[in-house]
Amino acid sequence: MASKRRMHGAPGPWSSARDEHEPATEPRHLPYRPHYRHHLWFVDMRYLVKIAGHWVYSLCLLEGYSRTILAGMASEHQELPALLQLLFAALSTSGCPEGIVSDHGAVFQAHDYVAILQALEIEPKYIELRKPWQNLIEAQFKVQLRLADFKFEQAGTVEEVQRLHAAFIETFNTTRHGAHQDRADSRWTPVEVLGWVRGRVVDAERLRNLFGRVQFLRTVNPYGFVSIQRFYIYAEQGLSRQRVAVWIYEGQLRIEYRETLVARYRCAYNPRQKRLREVSHPRLYHTVFASPQLELIELDDTQWIKVQQRSFARRTQRITARGEQLAFMGLGTSALIFFYLQVLEEVGRTCFPHVSCVM
Repeated sequence: MASKRRMHGAPGPWSSARDEHEPATEPRHLPYRPHYRHHLWFVDMRYLVKIAGHWVYSLCLLEGYSRTILAGMASEHQELPALLQLLFAALSTSGCPEGIVSDHGAVFQAHDYVAILQALEIEPKYIELRKPWQNLIEAQFKVQLRLADFKFEQAGTVEEVQRLHAAFIETFNTTRHGAHQDRADSRWTPVEVLGWVRGRVVDAERLRNLFGRVQFLRTVNPYGFVSIQRFYIYAEQGLSRQRVAVWIYEGQLRIEYRETLVARYRCAYNPRQKRLREVSHPRLYHTVFASPQLELIELDDTQWIKVQQRSFARRTQRITARGEQLAFMGLGTSALIFFYLQVLEEVGRTCFPHVSCVM
């Protein structure tokens, strides 16, 4: 028995494994520690659940000091337009932080993302490679895993996952957080710690101009189309007379409403001339915004034209007819005509005495 205990490293007969204390580990250093509200924001995305064979992702933006999730969404795509949409929502409502911390993902190093941050004097900060714990939002994702992942796995549609994701953010922001349990001001939830404080205010018009390079708004007409330059592009007839966001980036045109993707196209866009050259390969998504009205005649994909291009007709300068003032005849010509009329009157009296005329 003694030899077996030595071989397996088991404790002796008069000792217990509980008596052996593991050596204390030093806490890991957090390189980006927020010291006041809107000092640092943290952003990242994680896999949530598979719906119909496709992953749905959780994308969240966290205010570091208060641990408040400023903006979040459940999306089927982990692309730059989703990140910019989240960033635009947070900047519009909460102002600007001093810096935003993320990993080295491609979307967090994209030119448009970095250019917008630099234009707003926000410093992009990156954690070290293979050290995700340096991003403060990773700890909040663990909370999401324990509290909400079971409900996400029970969801059957993307719309239900989005509803559950919004409910989780509300619960997270209004529940006591361990980081605030020692506060003396009785502010224990993230929203209570954040309070009314906002970051550096940025003009709304400037914000729209910065994001206007990849995003702009359009109104859906009664037939479900939006007009973009020389193209009529189908969005969703159920969103008639509603404002939708149109994102154009890296050959993709996306139409979204309330952070939900309703249509997607391939496009050819010239950024220098700011002109849309071609739109093709439509892909429509079934959402809760679909019109409940049934179609009188069902059309297949070949019969249903989702992209219509208007003819390119140059405006011609309108030529207006102007009246021309004729020159009055000279004095010599007028005297000659008067003499001619007098002669005619005299001939008429002589040859036709019984005929009266008015000259």
